[in-house]
Amino acid sequence: MTIKAPVKNYRLRKFSKKIKRIIFSEALQVYLLARKWDKKDLSPINSQNNEIFCHEARLFSQNGEDGIIRKIFYEIGFSNKYLVEFGFGAHQCNSLRLILHENFKGLLMDGSMQQCRLFNLTCKKSGIDEVRAINAFLNKDNLESIIKQNNIPSEIDFLSIDVDGNDFWLWECLNCVKPRVVCIEYNAGIGPEKSWSSPYSDNFERFVAHPSGFFAGASICALESLGIKKGYRLVGCDSTGTNAFFLRDDLAQEKIPTVSARKAFNPHLNWLGRGISERQQLEIMQSFPYIEV
Repeated sequence: MTIKAPVKNYRLRKFSKKIKRIIFSEALQVYLLARKWDKKDLSPINSQNNEIFCHEARLFSQNGEDGIIRKIFYEIGFSNKYLVEFGFGAHQCNSLRLILHENFKGLLMDGSMQQCRLFNLTCKKSGIDEVRAINAFLNKDNLESIIKQNNIPSEIDFLSIDVDGNDFWLWECLNCVKPRVVCIEYNAGIGPEKSWSSPYSDNFERFVAHPSGFFAGASICALESLGIKKGYRLVGCDSTGTNAFFLRDDLAQEKIPTVSARKAFNPHLNWLGRGISERQQLEIMQSFPYIEV
């Protein structure tokens, strides 16, 4: 029997967020977020293990990405402390620790006007003046022009991509910056073997494409191949099967080893927790019009 992709009630979640915005004034939201941003930093690194997943820790990231990113920069050092992130939340993203505890500068972009405004207002309240959030629905045509308009240097330390859809295609077309470290979301449901991505569309939206959210993004194998073409090597993934990490080829070959997609791959912990096995996830993915890349 063919398993169908389960549908979560994301409309209810959206409605709940809208109610919270109505109940909590913007000033109160900014105040509460500024307090959240005032967290103490992670404990010092106390292990010399160079397998990056061993250093997972969460401060502002969704999972253990903060600790992995910190470990990578512990080994390679910083260049100019510039970052670019697209697809972020003001409460939770991969750049926040770098901004708040490593004094990074740069640009964040997202399709949510509310999140961008909240981020910018909280930066102002917290005295952060060299980071800006831009509200934009990104595509191949506008991505580089927005980055250039905001005076981002051609070499940056960190790039984070999490747009729930066109991740592969936006990284592929991005040439105006050459990050030293790249963090990009992958679709673990496809497994470690197939080089698949959802097809490019200027207006791709994950839950419009399918209400399950299963039809989106690219496999770890597809991103590994793209990274090699762009001059990057895969160095690991977080344990929840969410993000993959790449280092530019000229960096830390002896300190942080390259790993294959098969070895780096972790299954999607959330979907497993919902009772959907890896085999069932792949079966669901095969029912969607993914393309070979």
